[in-house]
Amino acid sequence: MTISDAQVNAIFSEIGIKVDKITKISTFSNYLFKAETNDGTYYLKIYINKKDSRSGYKLSNLYPLLSKKGISVPKVLKFDDSLNLIKHPYLIISEIEGERLSDSFGKLLKDELSSSYYELGKIIAKIHSFSFEAFGETYDGKTVTGFSEIGGKGPFKSWKEMHKEIVDHRLSYFKGTYFQDLIEPIRLWFKSRTHLIDYNITPRLLHIDINKKNIFIKNNKITGIIDFDDAFVGHNEEDLMRTESAIIDDREFKDSFFIGYTELIELDENYEQRKIFYYLSRLLVHIDCVIKYGNKYVKNVGKEQEIIRKEINNILTEKPVNFNKNKKNT
Repeated sequence: MTISDAQVNAIFSEIGIKVDKITKISTFSNYLFKAETNDGTYYLKIYINKKDSRSGYKLSNLYPLLSKKGISVPKVLKFDDSLNLIKHPYLIISEIEGERLSDSFGKLLKDELSSSYYELGKIIAKIHSFSFEAFGETYDGKTVTGFSEIGGKGPFKSWKEMHKEIVDHRLSYFKGTYFQDLIEPIRLWFKSRTHLIDYNITPRLLHIDINKKNIFIKNNKITGIIDFDDAFVGHNEEDLMRTESAIIDDREFKDSFFIGYTELIELDENYEQRKIFYYLSRLLVHIDCVIKYGNKYVKNVGKEQEIIRKEINNILTEKPVNFNKNKKNT
């Protein structure tokens, strides 16, 4: 797919905005352009086809709903899948003020960071406060449909049932790879621990990719959260574990985060016991990305595979596991 500057200009002209500068941004999943204008800076996501643009449709609905809840997210200027102006669907969103937490982290004092983590806990709790009747995926913030990652299966009344489908799907990528021999041990490990999620779990909206690159900060305040492309309806603990392992490397920060979070949503009993369960579940995503993208995803595929195998073996043999992956920004 090739998108010219003239096409980008035409898209913005359609909504009355003149573009001064266009920058192509490298990304795995779609074509992304940064458009600097006299009216501010915007981002244009262009999708290959209508099927590929479902995440754009999702964002065009979720962002306004999240904004009404007091969650700072990009403003949606336009989503268009008519293919009239160009032969591809596209989404235009505003830029979030400030800089990424990954860039500002080292500049903040510890008490400033502690305050930011408290604020982040409250923000994620607001995201999780969107609850539903079933598990799966939502494109409009109201109706739950099948989960795209597992081929559109669902929606599911039980999180236990949906999680099994997710694990089976992620393990299917292992076939014929360096990790093939781990398929059955991992499957059996999850099966023996199904009781951990066999209770009445509330279906909640999950961001599922909270990391330092998706959080923006200005004047020591969080100004926004981006990248809800993979958001789905699941168990909030998977999001909490993902957030902990991705960005929290200090006990004080963790305490601040959960103080903020639990002001709005109480943790389910025995959350700490289920962290390793969800940690392995998300580790399977990392493995799938290593398999799919190779050196485009990690610098040294062979070394990363060895690290992952050791980590999985530690889990399977109940050895201590280091949850903190924030130093890698994964």
